[in-house]
Amino acid sequence: MAKKTVASAASTAARPGRRERRDVRREAAVEAAFSLAEREGVAGLSMRRLGQELDVDAAGLYRLFRDKDELLLAMAERTIAMILDELGEVAEDEPWQDTLRRIAEGTWQVQTRHPAVTILTFARTTGGPAEQRMVELILSAFARSGLAPDQAVLHYRTYVDTALGLCAHSAALNSLDPDVREKDETTWTRIYARLPEAAHPVTRSHIDELTRVTQKAIYDTAVEAVLAATERVGTERRDVSS
Repeated sequence: MAKKTVASAASTAARPGRRERRDVRREAAVEAAFSLAEREGVAGLSMRRLGQELDVDAAGLYRLFRDKDELLLAMAERTIAMILDELGEVAEDEPWQDTLRRIAEGTWQVQTRHPAVTILTFARTTGGPAEQRMVELILSAFARSGLAPDQAVLHYRTYVDTALGLCAHSAALNSLDPDVREKDETTWTRIYARLPEAAHPVTRSHIDELTRVTQKAIYDTAVEAVLAATERVGTERRDVSS
């Protein structure tokens, strides 16, 4: 009888638990939601369509996610996990500026690959484990810059909201229909390059530069501006303290 009990327990231990199986199903659903959103756009992601994608009924999906919002938060967590994977290890002696530059670059690369998901999730706060780790990393970088706690938090929020906002802006542009996107991109040459020079001398004198600037250059400049402001405030604080 004892042997049978031990064998039964071992067999049970070898089988995935209910929670583990549910986590696997959730991961598959999030993966399918990514594919669906990028294939059919922001409007294409719905619980009904996701159920069709996974060949499950709505009741099955709602056992994994309470509602669509919980699904979106899970997708947001996945994007943060992707950024962390690309970031890799952060050495203790890595300059705080370099840490923040690498996080910003990873954020840009993820939105480039997943514009629809970026649009759907960029403004959300998940509270999940990936986001918790990211908050700790970014706040630690700003703390190492020498800022007082209130300024560290302010610059942290400015950095995050600037990066995510510009990523969402770029993602929205990339998600436009090709004809509409081309229309927007050629506005500088179709309209601004033909403005009367007498009425718009500065615009006309900068038209070549206006047509060449890229979304990535704007993004990088904004990130560097936040870092420069952080360095300035940190230096001022150290000067007052000394």
